[in-house]
Amino acid sequence: MAISLNQLLYGIRQIEGGRYGIVNSIGAVGAYQVMKANIPSWTREALGHSMTWQQFRASKSAQDAVARYKLGKYMAKYGAEGAASMWFSGQPNPNSRSSDGYNTVRQYVNKVMAASGQGSIGGGGTGSTYSVGTVTPKLDKYELAAQYGLTYATINANKELKGLFGKAVSQNWDSTLFTAKLKNTKWWKTTSDSARKYFMLRTGDPATYKAKFQSTAFTLNQMAVAVGLGDGWTDARIKAYFGSMVTLHGGGAGGMYGEAGEAHDQIFQLAYQNGQTFSRGWYQKNIRDVVSGKTTLEALQAQIRNTAASKYYAFANQIRAGQNVMDLAQPYISAVAQILELPQTDVDLHNKYVAKAMTSKVGAGQQPGTQYPLWKFENDLRADPLWKKTNNARESMFSVAHQVAKDFGMAF
Repeated sequence: MAISLNQLLYGIRQIEGGRYGIVNSIGAVGAYQVMKANIPSWTREALGHSMTWQQFRASKSAQDAVARYKLGKYMAKYGAEGAASMWFSGQPNPNSRSSDGYNTVRQYVNKVMAASGQGSIGGGGTGSTYSVGTVTPKLDKYELAAQYGLTYATINANKELKGLFGKAVSQNWDSTLFTAKLKNTKWWKTTSDSARKYFMLRTGDPATYKAKFQSTAFTLNQMAVAVGLGDGWTDARIKAYFGSMVTLHGGGAGGMYGEAGEAHDQIFQLAYQNGQTFSRGWYQKNIRDVVSGKTTLEALQAQIRNTAASKYYAFANQIRAGQNVMDLAQPYISAVAQILELPQTDVDLHNKYVAKAMTSKVGAGQQPGTQYPLWKFENDLRADPLWKKTNNARESMFSVAHQVAKDFGMAF
């Protein structure tokens, strides 16, 4: 049976000593003995940011993720033996007679394969046969991100991707399943290929993103001078110019791409969670202001919370402290769904009963949140004609009728 990447990682970690905190006499660091000179570039590739060798030595997850990322690429290109050879010697020929003074490449590869498979090895030369045991260590979030060809920083920058990735970590998905689920997300379906590449570069490799941005800004500045717009097109000015031109796509509240799309999604969700409805024009203007630098996302979020606090006055303190109105209204929402037998996903702050309860005024001597008791709320729901059509109503009326009959000795 072929060696898997998990088994190869296990084998190399065994041969290299497997001690995460070690640095040997020639500067090889950690459980997989990565050379100090490689650590800044390899961590940037695998994690989206560079680490010093000291930081790398102190992070088990970073060591595992870098090894998985690099060996995964080597293995895809050269196979398991070629990947082991690359790790040891920097070249993919597993039959090389090059030596570090202790092992030739072939000897090192044979040792790794034996440790990976925990089985028998055929004699030297080019043909080795492995009887492979099962070694499937559970992967952490950094390892899985690297296996999926993404960085954890990229995944963590998007709420939908973060949620999907959480499931992948808990259920130990392989890359094929993760990719299939990823392509079924709203983010993937509503974001263009170029916008996805931009997002992954900005979040996963900020150093390269910054360099490209500065290079593009220089080119734009030169073009502006050439066509007579003058000099002085700074990063901020360029961002403000392009930010002022972003537009909504699709129906309803619409959607946007890139940084504008991320800001739009956050603001739209916050508004919905706090019972606020805004026009397309409002979203377009305010998101333009955010991405062009005229205001901040935090300022816009504070504006929504202040508006919600004014509308739902009894809960103003909680709202301004960061709680969402939808969460505060959950007892009422659950009651509507249960008593009127509606899907809970169909009940929100715009439901007439929930809206009435949440906007009720606080009377003298009342504590905020007690002005509309749940028992009164439930009685109001049972007065709705819709309740009479529910199973709840039929069972309740049957129970009453049965009790009356029983009281008159007509039922048992």
